[in-house]
Amino acid sequence: MSVPYHLELFNNGNVRLYVNFSKIKGGVADENMTMHFYATNSHGIPIFTEQLGIAEMRSLYSHLDSISIIKDGAKKSGKFIETTEEINLLLAHLKESELNTILQLLAKFESDEKIKGLLESLSDLEIENLIGAYHHKRISIELKKLEQLIALEEKGNIVEDVKNTSDLAVYSAGQGERIFQNWIESNLWIFGVDYIRKHDSRKIALLSEGDILMESADGYLDLIELKRPNTDLLKFDSNHKCYYPHPELAQVIGQSLFYLQKLSEYKLNLEKDYKTKVIMPRIKIIAGRSNGFSEDQKDCIRMINSNLNSIKIQTYDDLLLCGQLLIKANEHSKSTNY
Repeated sequence: MSVPYHLELFNNGNVRLYVNFSKIKGGVADENMTMHFYATNSHGIPIFTEQLGIAEMRSLYSHLDSISIIKDGAKKSGKFIETTEEINLLLAHLKESELNTILQLLAKFESDEKIKGLLESLSDLEIENLIGAYHHKRISIELKKLEQLIALEEKGNIVEDVKNTSDLAVYSAGQGERIFQNWIESNLWIFGVDYIRKHDSRKIALLSEGDILMESADGYLDLIELKRPNTDLLKFDSNHKCYYPHPELAQVIGQSLFYLQKLSEYKLNLEKDYKTKVIMPRIKIIAGRSNGFSEDQKDCIRMINSNLNSIKIQTYDDLLLCGQLLIKANEHSKSTNY
């Protein structure tokens, strides 16, 4: 047993705990080095022994090295994980500032070690708030972009206008419908917790380019049928004094009914290809505007939805409302936490 590599860690008169390094040749250690912890009673009779390899030793060293009171003797705050003045400043701002302020402070850090120190210093609640601030900011920005896209659609030349708008160029496409599809595929949070992932619809030849295959939160395959905000939804019947589906909407509904039939027919192949279930698939139609609807028009859409099995019509204004509700929910959660 080599004395330089042997240390008594603990002795209370009844139990003695030792650590010993072995497989060190000529004072040179390599990947074969081992560490042994063992204990004896007061009579020198072994109680237990355990061996650590190089990987376990590195893991232990990394863990101990991250604890300030062990590494530095708690020269500053005495916290379990030491924080610098910069980190303390950031923690203070975390409770009262938006994400931009936090990111500006992070940019001033001179090394990854300081950022690592920040993350280690944050409590679970502070990390949750930081993530929440990021998502809140992202939702707000993306929702404004959707409003911009809808406004450009109303102007009538959305394909060219999007190309010439730097903030929206990422959604650029040769067709207006595809532009909105690009936005939705980049912002699936707009559907809340309804869906957990998007699947590649190109595997199904019968679907058009504007169709988005989604897997629901409970593991079933659904479809989003996407049309443009300028799609007409309702017409007024002056004889019966009521609204009914516009031919454009009726065509989309008919197409959706056809898709429902085909999804059921290809059930086995779809389940094999997408590793998900196909049972009573649902289709969500995103089309048109409802911001100027009268109560009668809103009632008409409600009745259409209630009488269409497995098909639901949502307008782009419904999407905007969902986004606004998510922002309010985040703001309420933030104020509650603080």
